[in-house]
Amino acid sequence: MSIKEIIKKKYKELPYNYRVKCSKIIWYTKRTDALIYKIKSELFNRFEKNKVSNNISSNIVDNIISHKKEVNNSIYDYWDIQGDLFLINTVFKNTSKDSYFVFPVIDWHFRVQRPQHIARELGLLGHKVVYLTTTFNLSTKPGFKIIESPSENILICQLNFNKKHINIYHDKLDNDDVVFLLKSVNSIRSTFNMGYTNSLVDLPFWSNISIKLTANNVIYDCMDHHAGFENNTLDMLNEEEDLLLQSDLVITTAERLSNIISEKRDNIIIRNAAEVDFFSKKDPRVLYEKKRKTIGYYGAIAEWFDIELLRICAKQTPEYDYLIIGNVTTDLKGVDKLDNVNFIGEVPYSELPAYLNSFDVCLIPFKLIELTLCTNPVKVYEYLAAGKPVVSTAMPEVLLMAEHLHIGNSREDFVNKIHSALDEVGNKELSDKRRGWALTQDWSSRAESIVENVKLLNNEKSHIKKVSLVVLTYNNLELTKDCLNGIDKNTYYPNYEVIIVDNMSTDGTRDFLNKKYSNKDKYKVILNDDNLGFSAGNNIGLAAADGDILIVINNDTYPAPYWLSGIVEAFNSNNNLGLCCPITNNIGNEAKLNIEYDSFNNMNIFASNLCANNIGNLYSVNNIAFFCAAFTRDVYKTVGPMCEEYGLGFFEDDDYCARVRELGFDISIVDYSFVHHHLSASFNKLKDNKKELLMLENKAIFESKWGSWVPHKYRPGVH
Repeated sequence: MSIKEIIKKKYKELPYNYRVKCSKIIWYTKRTDALIYKIKSELFNRFEKNKVSNNISSNIVDNIISHKKEVNNSIYDYWDIQGDLFLINTVFKNTSKDSYFVFPVIDWHFRVQRPQHIARELGLLGHKVVYLTTTFNLSTKPGFKIIESPSENILICQLNFNKKHINIYHDKLDNDDVVFLLKSVNSIRSTFNMGYTNSLVDLPFWSNISIKLTANNVIYDCMDHHAGFENNTLDMLNEEEDLLLQSDLVITTAERLSNIISEKRDNIIIRNAAEVDFFSKKDPRVLYEKKRKTIGYYGAIAEWFDIELLRICAKQTPEYDYLIIGNVTTDLKGVDKLDNVNFIGEVPYSELPAYLNSFDVCLIPFKLIELTLCTNPVKVYEYLAAGKPVVSTAMPEVLLMAEHLHIGNSREDFVNKIHSALDEVGNKELSDKRRGWALTQDWSSRAESIVENVKLLNNEKSHIKKVSLVVLTYNNLELTKDCLNGIDKNTYYPNYEVIIVDNMSTDGTRDFLNKKYSNKDKYKVILNDDNLGFSAGNNIGLAAADGDILIVINNDTYPAPYWLSGIVEAFNSNNNLGLCCPITNNIGNEAKLNIEYDSFNNMNIFASNLCANNIGNLYSVNNIAFFCAAFTRDVYKTVGPMCEEYGLGFFEDDDYCARVRELGFDISIVDYSFVHHHLSASFNKLKDNKKELLMLENKAIFESKWGSWVPHKYRPGVH
């Protein structure tokens, strides 16, 4: 083992609080900006506390105060990221595939079940997986706490939340709660560059967060018939209804459950499985000293566990011991005082194979109620992977495996089947047959099935519409570089193309576009032989586009993360939406909001939080500016190309809006999509008199067609 591996191993063995301290030291040594910030902040805090020490010169104090103000407009002030920071740079170093969130029903280290197995296998397949916790990190700022990386490409994070004592099994989130948690989720996406995400939702509590998350596939992994649980609230059932209707993909685990869900929603069945290698190897540890034949069970002892059946078995077979492992949440009356029944409580997942060694026969003594009739029990796969004889009640999913186990069709028959199963103890041929079948039912194949179905989902044109971006360029090479870089970096959307049309630039733009983008995947470059003007140049790009949604976007813009998904979702939410644009920092109408930042990095944070605040909001207007304007292909076919009478530009966007309104379509600003705008970069190079003359001429053209032009205005409170 190398020194590096030894250090890494020792680091993982440290208590959590020591790992956090070590990670901060390592973090500061790698990030000098953070180290400087920390030092200056500490000096500033001491200065504040001591009201100016004579040992610090006034110049140093001024610099510290200045730096403190500067940092207040940085990432440190908008997201609160805590925990094992060392993992930020290491956990996803070798991943290049899709990103997954797991919105869980159980924590990672609770009884290991389907959610953890699926997550682990997705990580082993090379995907980024962030597994959230069922509790929250109390903070006044959005963000998250890094807990640990328990497996390859798996990161456990605790979302920041500004409320105490939220219970995911009983409570319901209000709109403000959802907005805060959306910001926390987005902080994880940004920190780990997760891009377009897939959210595996295991509990309806998370429905509103996952559904409102842009650039995200919602995959409801429906493991149970929720209406069958005694403790489920009406709110939980209503949230499941929303989740079923609005998820992009619904997975069920059993045929009967699938049939019930199919009354409301199409779904696919991906059954449970076993960690076969883990359970098939004989564990040498002796954790239970058996004295005679032992009948065993592990799992929850809850409302669905047939206590009366266990009592009858134990009473009728006093010569056998019954070892029952798991947390008890139901009344044990009738069995708690039987000498041959031993309840030992929950044990770690890592110890289950050792306890299985002690079982001669494994039981699944479940009541036949709606909940279990819809259940595909994980433990049956694990029992069979260990090669053990199994006796189960007649659940439909277990009946499908009848050739590999014993089915008790009544309580009396169940007792008889225990005797039959004991006759098979030591039969290597039968044991190997069970293991062989279990080998075909491993969790890796289930994870692969999920990945394959997500791919099919993303390839469905009706689900992921193709978007064509038309970028018109005329000089301003540096702005063009920023714009195209922003599109490349922040367009987390799986199905788009970029058509760059140059209007005879003379500043090196054409050479740059030819070299960098003419052979780049998803990009087309069209070089005009003359400056055809704004409308004609864009029309050439639109004619070459084949997307379902068409967007003209100026080269003096810089899109924020997830901007395009917001636009697409706006069209999906309103079938009559004919034309829309994002919000921005700089434009002469209602699309402008009061927002300030001093770098594109800060813009990303501001925009992310702002869009979370406004999620789902469409601001209805009469006109939008074409710094970034989107319309569907159907609308484009109906309305037609942009009017070329306006030459170089001005008023062609008002003209198009009037045509869209005339045909009865809605026009809106998408308040949850943000694009930075420098504003009129090309026109600012015109001489003032030429610019003014062009505006007057084009205004006259507009008014001859549509009547008096109404000047644009800002929203109330915007300046």
